[in-house]
Amino acid sequence: MTTNPTPLALEDVLDLFQMEEAHDGDVLARYVEAHPEFALQLIDLSRLMATPELNDDAPLSAIDQSRIDAAWIVHKAAGLELKGGPNPLDALAGERGKALAGTLGVPRQVVTCLRERKVDPSRTPHPILKALGEALEIPEPYVIAAMRQASTLGSGRRFKADGKPGTAAQVSFEQVLIEAGVPEADRKRLLTEGD
Repeated sequence: MTTNPTPLALEDVLDLFQMEEAHDGDVLARYVEAHPEFALQLIDLSRLMATPELNDDAPLSAIDQSRIDAAWIVHKAAGLELKGGPNPLDALAGERGKALAGTLGVPRQVVTCLRERKVDPSRTPHPILKALGEALEIPEPYVIAAMRQASTLGSGRRFKADGKPGTAAQVSFEQVLIEAGVPEADRKRLLTEGD
């Protein structure tokens, strides 16, 4: 009396195939015939095992390294949004905010709008983002990620609302300048600098 062997799982079949001394077409054909339900996986494994391993110990080029560094900064900056940790823009209060307003030549209410994340980073000129990064001593991608966090009112500024609070839509940097009464010549300078 013959007994039917217990059906093997995919992992077991692939392990057995890997342990074979040779992985030529005959061995592959034998396994595919014995386990037709795993034919595609066996063929994929066979191809993977036939592909020579690349042992590239050559150092990265400067361009490759800079791309990796840039991607890592963006990745870490994206983590700012996910973690919900302290927002670096909150540091623009007090003397640091006053110094940034002086550097940019804008009223402090513009810096307050930046601190409270009311300004859309995609509609903010690059030189302004760069100045924010320098003032906060963080890379520009971190500034952008911080500006994308939900808008909050700064500490000490409280108002009674007529309705339920909601998330205010972000506005362009130009709109903030207009609302702050920045003269047109200064607005033009701030919006075109570095373009």
